[in-house]
Amino acid sequence: MKQLFDRLFIIYCLVWSVIHICRYIHQPIPLLNGYLTDFIAVPAMSHLTLTFTRIFIVRNRYYTYSLGYLLFIALYVSLFFEWIMPHFYTYYIGDWWDVAMYFAGSIFYYCFHGKCYKSAGKKKTVLYSDNVVGKQKFSNIVPQ
Repeated sequence: MKQLFDRLFIIYCLVWSVIHICRYIHQPIPLLNGYLTDFIAVPAMSHLTLTFTRIFIVRNRYYTYSLGYLLFIALYVSLFFEWIMPHFYTYYIGDWWDVAMYFAGSIFYYCFHGKCYKSAGKKKTVLYSDNVVGKQKFSNIVPQ
């Protein structure tokens, strides 16, 4: 559980909570209300799924997602929330700035959050997500 509740993830949750409480009491914080939640969406989702992947799938606490995988998550979230959902629900509005924030959040996660684990396991082996998990061996094993 220590992997899940690290410093940055707690900050993501606190920021999200403050923004939603301000929305609830009808006192939104203008710039933060519109874009900060989109910025932290991909890092929060990536951290949750990465923790699950580390514990239950690869069983390696130093496993990280590649930048390509994080950008794919941003693309997927962008398509779903900014293109598909506005066609079905009036609550969702497609916004290019939101798309930019999803991609900026994924780059932020790769640069800052991913380095926390890489530096923690300097003499360990880091396995990247573009490897195949299962019966085949890992082809991109990068010693730290």
